[in-house]
This record gives sequence, C-alpha cells and structure tokens, in this order.
Amino acid sequence: MEQNYEFFMKTDLSSYIGKWIAICNEKIVSSGENPKQVFEQAKKLCPGYRPLLTKIPEKETMIF
Repeated sequence: MEQNYEFFMKTDLSSYIGKWIAICNEKIVSSGENPKQVFEQAKKLCPGYRPLLTKIPEKETMIF
C-alpha cells in the first residue's frame, strides 16, 4: 500500500481532477465519479489486493 501512496504523490493526476481514482500495484486501475463503483471495479481488476482509493481535489482545494 505504501508503494501506491508514493505513486499517488509523484504522478501527474491533473487529468483526474474532481474524480475518484483507485491505485493498485502502482497503476491507476479505475476512475470515475462514484467512489463505490471505482473501488468495486478496482477490486475485480486486482484480486487479493486492497486498492488505494482517493479523490483528486479541485485545483482550488487547500489541504492543511
């Protein structure tokens, strides 16, 4: 899971702004508007792994 987080931090995700993504084995395996659907699709594509699910914030979002 730590490798997926590192992938998330170093990858240009600008094409996914405002969407949910699921990362598995250092790859984006699913994306969309509905987090449950994104996660379920990712679990099917990566059996035996727990995908990292996150929403890519809008550019104006500030994280403290």
